[in-house]
Amino acid sequence: MSEVHVSEQESKDAATSEVAEAVVAVVNETVKFVDALGKAIVVAAQDISNLVVIKVDGKTREQLDMLVDAGAAKSRRDAATRLLAEGIRAKSETFDRIQQTRAQINELREQVRAMVKAPAA
Repeated sequence: MSEVHVSEQESKDAATSEVAEAVVAVVNETVKFVDALGKAIVVAAQDISNLVVIKVDGKTREQLDMLVDAGAAKSRRDAATRLLAEGIRAKSETFDRIQQTRAQINELREQVRAMVKAPAA
């Protein structure tokens, strides 16, 4: 093989190697991107599962805005979240009784299921 052909072949091999390296780099970056996108979707889905949309009247919205304007909350969402948390804490005894009642109801349901599954005597 002549020296020119060898040089041309080496140039082609070098170009092919560069293209292959570029393709590998693109594939690696694409895999990283898809992985990051998947993680972002999981986080977004978890956030959505905690989302509660409520409609408030004008006066309530004004009161939320007052908390934001006064610097007591960063946003209406923050103000509403804080007020809900405070209301739940203020009624903690009521929520405790509700939880106990739910537990009793669940126990009664289990008893009914057990009776239905038991063979007739």
